[in-house]
Amino acid sequence: MTERRVPCPSCGVRIVEGARKCRACKAWLGERPRGSSASLSGREPRLARAAVSVASGVAAVIIATLTSLKSPVGEAPPLTALTPEGAASSPEVRDDAPNPAAFGPDPTPPPPPPEPTGRWRAREFRIGDVHPLDVVFNPSGTSIYVSADDASLREYKLDSGELIHKASVPAQGDHIRLLFDRYVAVLRHEDAARIPVMDTTAWDRDPVLLDVGRSPGDIVALPDGRTVVAATTDTKRVTKFELPTGVRLANITLPHATGQLFLVQAEGRPYIAALGALTHAGRPAGAWIDLFDPSESPFGATRRSIAVGREPREGDITADGGAVFFPDRLSNTAILLSVAGVTETRKAPVGVGPTAGFLLHDDRYGITLNADGRNASVIDLSAMAVKSTLPFRGVPRTGVTSPDRRTLFVALGGTQWPPVGSGVAVIAGDPPKVVASLPTGKGACAVAVSKDGARAVVASYWDRSITVLEQQ
Repeated sequence: MTERRVPCPSCGVRIVEGARKCRACKAWLGERPRGSSASLSGREPRLARAAVSVASGVAAVIIATLTSLKSPVGEAPPLTALTPEGAASSPEVRDDAPNPAAFGPDPTPPPPPPEPTGRWRAREFRIGDVHPLDVVFNPSGTSIYVSADDASLREYKLDSGELIHKASVPAQGDHIRLLFDRYVAVLRHEDAARIPVMDTTAWDRDPVLLDVGRSPGDIVALPDGRTVVAATTDTKRVTKFELPTGVRLANITLPHATGQLFLVQAEGRPYIAALGALTHAGRPAGAWIDLFDPSESPFGATRRSIAVGREPREGDITADGGAVFFPDRLSNTAILLSVAGVTETRKAPVGVGPTAGFLLHDDRYGITLNADGRNASVIDLSAMAVKSTLPFRGVPRTGVTSPDRRTLFVALGGTQWPPVGSGVAVIAGDPPKVVASLPTGKGACAVAVSKDGARAVVASYWDRSITVLEQQ
């Protein structure tokens, strides 16, 4: 087999076709030798890529080194967001606002800052070695009546704290009521069946005893100036008495325990509104208001009952007597019941655990004291909607409004007995707000206000003292 030969491209000597090197001139044929300039040109793309990678790495090291150095001039202040003129500003987010993405209960918010004392100042005096239970003002405004835990009724001068009268009564007075600006009724809600009524114009005489039945609940004076109506919880009786004799004139037994009595105006004349409730196995099972004319005979013959919730608490009546306002603790609602004509019930949700209700500013606002929430709900009664919530620096126990219904004084003793909290909050203004928070002794348990609204007093159980609030 003969091989085909072709001339060498370099020297012209004939060589085997397909040979890679000429034997004569030693020149390479076909693929270029490694290491030649032509071969090196094929490596240029790979060498370029390698060079770029090395340069990038060096640059990254230099940048990291420079950025790790601390600036000699310190950190720059944060930028202030500019709001375009006329645009609404975004709501401020508090630092202590709860995180919606966090697990577990929200942290307890800090107590509100102390409110200014405004135009009120506080002073106090001691009442001796007894614990006060309740307090009311003498109509003159210069002295107060105090029920004490030694089953006594006392009268103290406000300017000096001097004890000027003292009388023993058959039982401790959990609450006391001033009747006809002359008599003080002493209510013992448990372990009692009579209501002692003291004539403050004759301290040397024994009190008149009204035989009402077990567990007196409330007592209210009628417009005739001589008769009163009292109610009980255990015996469920409502009884009419005459003062000062204490003669029982009439009585009626209701299907439920009556804890509050109101003197209202219905059908153009005075009516008794008896607010009571039923319990089943110790739990609230319903509440009703019974309306009747106390002057009719037989007593309570025209009575009508209105269902009003399940667990009513301390309430108030409008200035014209045509409506009753009170909270229902079980449902956390406030109820406004109109009784002047056709009865109408309106409700509004309020804070947690309402224990008392009050009316302010010509009955335009309703206030509920919410013990569990440690606040008060301000209700616009025209719309029956909560307008604002007012935080307290303690747990509200009870309150009282000034005669002009412009100011509400709230004792912050707490709901337990004996109370352990202290302080008093003053709510005023339109719309209502907390205008003052003033100190009291430990165990603020009762509060009262004078007829002219210029003074208020708070009784402190553990401190055995009376705090006097006066306008500056």
